[in-house]
Amino acid sequence: MKRTRLRTLILGVTALALVAAVVAATASATSKQQKVTITFWQTMNAQETETLTALIKTYESANPSVSIDMTTVPFDQRETKFTTAAAAGTAPDVMRAEIADVANWAARGYLTDITSRVSAADRKDFLPAAFAYYNYAGKIWGLPQAPDALALLYNKKMVKAAGLNPSKPPQTMTQLTAWCKKFGDGKGIFLRGNEAYFTQPWVWAYGGGLVDIAKKQILIANSGSRAGMTAYKTLFNSKCALPNRDFANDYTNAMTAFKNGQVAMIVNGPWSTADVFQGPQFKSSANLGVAPVPKGPGGKQGSPVGGNGFVISSNSKNVAAAYNFISFLTKGPAQAAFAAKNNLLPSRISSYKIPAVKTNRTIVDFLSVMKVATARPVDPKGGQIYADFNIGVQRILKNQVSVPRGMAEIATAWKQKLWPTYTIVLR
Repeated sequence: MKRTRLRTLILGVTALALVAAVVAATASATSKQQKVTITFWQTMNAQETETLTALIKTYESANPSVSIDMTTVPFDQRETKFTTAAAAGTAPDVMRAEIADVANWAARGYLTDITSRVSAADRKDFLPAAFAYYNYAGKIWGLPQAPDALALLYNKKMVKAAGLNPSKPPQTMTQLTAWCKKFGDGKGIFLRGNEAYFTQPWVWAYGGGLVDIAKKQILIANSGSRAGMTAYKTLFNSKCALPNRDFANDYTNAMTAFKNGQVAMIVNGPWSTADVFQGPQFKSSANLGVAPVPKGPGGKQGSPVGGNGFVISSNSKNVAAAYNFISFLTKGPAQAAFAAKNNLLPSRISSYKIPAVKTNRTIVDFLSVMKVATARPVDPKGGQIYADFNIGVQRILKNQVSVPRGMAEIATAWKQKLWPTYTIVLR
């Protein structure tokens, strides 16, 4: 552990040194301005906030005409707090937004259009699936900072002991099932039942979908989506899967089982790795395998992309300075600091070439996941899909309804509550 902590410290110092260099380049944009204060609401956890605070101090030192007034907002309160303030004209200059917030807030007139400020080089450098959420109605409303996507996580020691090659994780759903059976009853994989988000890689892998905004179609009940959910349920109920009967606590149960070596595989995102490394099976971080969720028939693949980024409120009086600040926070050196100290994935392709990032094997492994990840529907109502999606998936996995009926119920709920003019596609 001491070696790991020393390595993290060295990487963190290196990343912050890079930050200091890049900050000097951005300082010229604000150095000639009058003294301004940028109000900034952010939603990071305590460890991430430490990194953010250090970055802000570096930024203010290089930009003496700018002061950052930072407030930490609990993640689950961000939407209510921001929309209430925005409606009253008192929103902060800069807000850290979850990806589903962006189109919603932009459609309500709460955000500043920054299209003209984002260079062609920046647009090309952001990971496409991460940047997609900040493009709505033909305009750009923010910059991605810390994207994420679900991956197949596996215990390399258990894989070796089962006679499998940890350097060659399953590439197809058929191979995943074959791997699962190699570990014995209940030891292959733990699949979640409480959140539909974790079933989406299967929906896409089998040719299904959620919603086609352009065609005004609801796809969650089509043949591909039904096939994907059927495949998920089959693996969920298989003998090689650790039984999941406590849906309300299944995230914690999955993590505990994985960390203790009770199960060889789980599906989770990069946010989980810090916790994984606290487990007895992963005292050596090298024991963690990370791979994209396998492909389905026809080679289809893609985990849902989540994450956070920065937006500027429409009532900001300091848009130029605010953009300079969020640009700094999403440049490679700042992203390298978050990667080295907090294991947050960079949103820029070029950031993965920075030494402090390249030496973080877990981050690099997740890049392969992000490259095949799939953006969810970019729509003001996109964040509301999970209320009925979660219920439908739970009913299916508890055998309360068949897969076709359960998926049809989800589609009907979406049509009634979210997209009444859309057509439900069943074929």
